[in-house]
Amino acid sequence: TLKLHDVNQTSFQSALDNVRNLVGSPLAGIDDQEMVDTRPITNALNDLISLDKETGKRGNPVYGNLPRKFNIAVSGSRDDFAHTHINDIGLQPCANAETGEMGFNVVLGGYMSTKRVAESVDMDMWIPATVDAAICLSEAILRIFRDEGSRNNRQKARLMWLVEEKGVETFKAEVVAEMDSYKRKGIPTHYPSQKQSTEPFERRDLLGVHAQPTEGLFRVGVHVPAGRISVDEARAIASLADSYSDGEIRLTVEQNVILPNVKAEKLDALLAEPALNNDSRLGVQPGNIIGNMVSCTGAQFCPLGLIETKAPAERIMKKVDARVEVPKQLRIHWTGCPNSCGQAQAADIGIMGGPAKKLNPETGKMVAVPGCQIFVGGTIGESGHLSLEPYKKGIPIEDEILVEELVEIIVSQFNGKLKH
Repeated sequence: TLKLHDVNQTSFQSALDNVRNLVGSPLAGIDDQEMVDTRPITNALNDLISLDKETGKRGNPVYGNLPRKFNIAVSGSRDDFAHTHINDIGLQPCANAETGEMGFNVVLGGYMSTKRVAESVDMDMWIPATVDAAICLSEAILRIFRDEGSRNNRQKARLMWLVEEKGVETFKAEVVAEMDSYKRKGIPTHYPSQKQSTEPFERRDLLGVHAQPTEGLFRVGVHVPAGRISVDEARAIASLADSYSDGEIRLTVEQNVILPNVKAEKLDALLAEPALNNDSRLGVQPGNIIGNMVSCTGAQFCPLGLIETKAPAERIMKKVDARVEVPKQLRIHWTGCPNSCGQAQAADIGIMGGPAKKLNPETGKMVAVPGCQIFVGGTIGESGHLSLEPYKKGIPIEDEILVEELVEIIVSQFNGKLKH
């Protein structure tokens, strides 16, 4: 534990009613289309939330008992790799039309739960893309939420409920008043949301080999199926990082790994490594169906899970991949229950654990079996939206049945073609 703390990896305030892990861009500092380097901002926000200013140690009582958990996402480009639309505070990069300064449009209240799934709402506010501005805004929102958020009903205690109770305009006015009360210089609070670029833009892929802005350097995205990694696989990735990316490993929201700053002359050797080939679960070119598969913890280790997710996801998606192909990356998310930690509603195809029935051939009666409902059409990126209503319900979690359902959806909804 002490070794992890020495490299700023801690579990302080990572559960219960705290601000959870900060999310920034996995390409920060190595992206030729970067609008904001998110690293200084996310590191400063992490210190604001989890560092005790009096003791200098991790564990901050100021934000250690919020009405409910809280998520902050800072996006660095139009790709919105941080998924700002499903976080309590989302900072979306955008230049100020009047001054030309790069900054953030602020969105609020996105979250997923058993009782409600909500997309973030526009706060109609722009702030500069500086550490001071991000700290000032986040501190103001957190203080209002801490002091005024509901503590009577946990199902209605997330930030969105407070925003709706007050109204967006009133909530914004209170945030601005709180920020102004700090009397910190150089942080304008009067700008409304700025218009985003209307130029066509397609969210980029994080897997595979991609050139970085610095000539001769590349980032290599490695697929980790269903986000599950063994000790041996973790050691293999660490070894690859030591050999090819100066010991640096980056993680993505999609549960994959990026090895940055790989020199051109080392690329072939990296791509030929046994850890990324042959029978290895890890790979650089997993294909359009398997590559962006996401899975929550599932019933194996989560008491809330209605179904196991990780092993079935990996097994079933291999069978689907053998049956059908698609022209572009397909995001398929698995989540074990309606809490939707696997973000099923944000996926192209989301599989969520739920009730199902199947005919018992011996008794002739329908009996309850582990099952799922399927969501179709969620999107991410700068125009991301959620799929709020199930496409299908009550499907038994059995390989033969679910494979057929997924193949049919991929063909009918995503231009899939049968392989044979």
